[in-house]
Amino acid sequence: MFFDNLTKTELEKLESIGILKTYEQNTSIVEEGLPGSSFAVILTGRAEVRKRLEGGRYKALVVLGPFDLIGELGFLGAKSRNAGVVALERTEILSFERDSFQALAAVQPHIGMTVYHNMARILAERLCSNNSNLMDTIIWALGHARGATDEPPKAGSTRLRWAG
Repeated sequence: MFFDNLTKTELEKLESIGILKTYEQNTSIVEEGLPGSSFAVILTGRAEVRKRLEGGRYKALVVLGPFDLIGELGFLGAKSRNAGVVALERTEILSFERDSFQALAAVQPHIGMTVYHNMARILAERLCSNNSNLMDTIIWALGHARGATDEPPKAGSTRLRWAG
């Protein structure tokens, strides 16, 4: 969980700089392409991460729920949000602005170190999952290009064996 390794007192200090926000169903939480400098933790509800496609369409990437992290790339310095996030139901988040968080981390370094560590762990997990999904999609696309008619595989279902 994102708040692992923080004491109750540290959690209270972190919460004190957070901004509680509520989003109704089908409301945008994060707008793809806009600049951002905050991250948030979902407290209640569910939200869908979406990537814009041509023609006003989108690709649903993942559904997130309580204690999942959103907006971390913008918080870490990405110039713009690389995906949108939409509330699938009434959703509450606790949002943290970069400047406020860095001010807290300057006087409470254990909080800063723990949050950055947990954020890095989550990003590493997502990267590994994305690599697996990308490999599955490439393998499906190669088979599809050869005339295969099956559906793309589910994430993580393909296991390659390399000849050595």
